[in-house]
Amino acid sequence: QHYYITNNLRYNDTMIRRCCCSLYNTSYNLLPNPLAKHQNSTKHHLRNISQSSHSQIDIIEKFDKLSSQQRLYLETIKKDYDDASLIRLVKHSQASERFLGKFSTLYSAYKEYCDTLDTIVECHELLNEPEMEEIARTDIVSMDSVLQSSYNDIEAEIMESLQPSGDDIFLEIRMAAGGIESSVFANDLFTMYENIAASRGCNWSVLEEDARGEIGIARVVVSISGPDALGVFQFEAGVHRVQRVPLNDTRVHTSTAIVIVTKKPHDIKIKIDEEDLECTYMRASGPGGQFVQRTNSKCRMVHKPSGITVTNQTSRLAQDNKKECLKKLSDILLREEIEANLSATEKTKKSQAMQGDRSDKIRTYNYKSGVITDHRYKVEVTGISDYLADPEYFMELHRKVSGVWQLQKLAEIAEGLGEDQSSKGIGQSSRNRS
Repeated sequence: QHYYITNNLRYNDTMIRRCCCSLYNTSYNLLPNPLAKHQNSTKHHLRNISQSSHSQIDIIEKFDKLSSQQRLYLETIKKDYDDASLIRLVKHSQASERFLGKFSTLYSAYKEYCDTLDTIVECHELLNEPEMEEIARTDIVSMDSVLQSSYNDIEAEIMESLQPSGDDIFLEIRMAAGGIESSVFANDLFTMYENIAASRGCNWSVLEEDARGEIGIARVVVSISGPDALGVFQFEAGVHRVQRVPLNDTRVHTSTAIVIVTKKPHDIKIKIDEEDLECTYMRASGPGGQFVQRTNSKCRMVHKPSGITVTNQTSRLAQDNKKECLKKLSDILLREEIEANLSATEKTKKSQAMQGDRSDKIRTYNYKSGVITDHRYKVEVTGISDYLADPEYFMELHRKVSGVWQLQKLAEIAEGLGEDQSSKGIGQSSRNRS
């Protein structure tokens, strides 16, 4: 009994622990050898739910916060992580090192989650003992909060592990159905995305822009680089539909704009020779003070082979503006290379998306009801004005969409893993636990 209390419960009361340790150390030589076997088998017994009692299963179902898809995914990651750890002990493997580095945080969080759940089960077994009931109830409450914290960490890590690799993207916005109102809506999306990129610490650089009137955009292409740029904007690709009263009318119009998100590939290298460039410097226009207007700081760069022209005047120094022009030119050439390498199927899908039919929407902005609806994941948020102006409102919808997407992604992975395990006849305990 002393051994069980000391080694299988995690109490914060140090006096109880010290007393138990003292009693255990005093009687150590009198204890039979089978206790050593009990020490190794206790946690295994609790974790193997297929062999647990009905009461333990009920407790786990009450406190467990993981879905069956998440559980199967985590069990698979845990098994692969243990295998990679063994491989690293035998020989150096770059693949194993990359896997261990990517999933180390998720592995630790899941291990802590399982340990905490085991502790809750152990505490529940002492609720029938009067002298331990109060302490056990206190520990159950504290362990439940720890379990929730571990679950939050797991959820964030799963989301990160499912994200496609790479941070830098190209974001293209086009007007579609709706005429002038469509171009105005495209400009609204452009302004919203620019604010979101700034709030997330991303670098925003306009590569191509075709304005339509004073407040409209026909087409704009932006390069976005920085932390998690792809993760923030990956759900924006598609047809965005707006239903509102235009400034020049009294009736509700339905217009659309198209958003295209393209990941920057790392395997395509763009080489630009200096002799292919023609750079001219001139005085910048617009605000900036006398220094900007009296010096030739604005850079205009022409790429002779392609005829592409880029300009930049964001800096007060001509050399800095030249560097920015070179970066813009590299991104434009990279986009052209990506377009050239598209397969026939991908080109067909893109041409269909370019049509921007009102029925092909992924998201609807209804100004009359003030509701934004994501039709792919059946998610809604209220407050369109706040959504377009405040990045936090955008991130609220993004988190909801990400949550539904994560469950769908895990369900696909779990289905594939389940079929693989059934064909191989392994992983029975993981399925039982799920």
